Amino acid sequence: MDLTWRALADSDAPAWVRLMAEAEAVDRVDEHSGVDDYAKLVDDAEQADTVAVFDGDTLVGYGIAFGRPGAVEVDRIRLLGAVAPSHRRRGIGTELLRRSRDAARAKHARLFPDLRLEAVVAAHDRNPDLAAIVGAAGYTATRWFFDMRATLTEDLPRVPVPTGFTLERYRPEFSEALRLLRNDTFAEHWGSTDVDTAFWEKHFVTSPPLEPTLSAHLRDDETGDLAAFVLGLQHPADTAARGHKELWVADVGTRTAWRGRGLATALLSTLLHDARTAGFATSGLSVDADNHTGALGVYERAGYKVVARFTLHVLALD
Repeated sequence: MDLTWRALADSDAPAWVRLMAEAEAVDRVDEHSGVDDYAKLVDDAEQADTVAVFDGDTLVGYGIAFGRPGAVEVDRIRLLGAVAPSHRRRGIGTELLRRSRDAARAKHARLFPDLRLEAVVAAHDRNPDLAAIVGAAGYTATRWFFDMRATLTEDLPRVPVPTGFTLERYRPEFSEALRLLRNDTFAEHWGSTDVDTAFWEKHFVTSPPLEPTLSAHLRDDETGDLAAFVLGLQHPADTAARGHKELWVADVGTRTAWRGRGLATALLSTLLHDARTAGFATSGLSVDADNHTGALGVYERAGYKVVARFTLHVLALD
């Protein structure tokens, strides 16, 4: 088998979309990708962070080392990748993982050389081949996440916003306050880092764009502080593949002083009913199974049910 290995290029977008569609047809992990997703994937990456493997002119695998700003103590770099079903069990996945690990080392040396480094690979339960590859490479199953989905029917729970709080939908002038709120509420979440203004605007607000009427926060009427928030968006590739609109809840958070008062549940309830009115059929999100804030219960009370699980496999690279 004569393979060509090189970095990903902007012109690889159509080939990458085809590769991801082929993988989804077999793995059935309910993830759909478009050219906008590819642009977001490679936009912040150096070419050295990426690897592509071609069989002739056909892209049959890719890998990328993806990191976020704001790392403290531990620099956790996600290794993303896929191999075309037609080329699996030929050692390509193992080699992609090795090259992506080396890319993570180089990226870490550029950005956070004084911190500890961990490489992280997410493996969906429906993709046991990937779990086997990372296990053989010494990665340890460390954290479990659930994908959850709510069907937006009229009988969804209706939870009113508590007295003393005002719901305000997203407007650009709220963006910086929301960034600070997000950093505050996620400070103790495993793997989360503070995000700066540039990263926030690019990855949380504009790509894919927030649904402004379905993203909102609750303001404490007495103090004027933002107490809880929900960011909702729509993935165009998912809409095209499923044939209906799904509201993806990218982030939900409540400041510590306001937790335990049902704010997130009330905010989600309001936005889900609004989404139904706006023509959305479902809503999805992902949650850490060990989230200490009780997020799983919040989502279940809002009408979500667990539909899938994936595991984060971690390897220390110190």
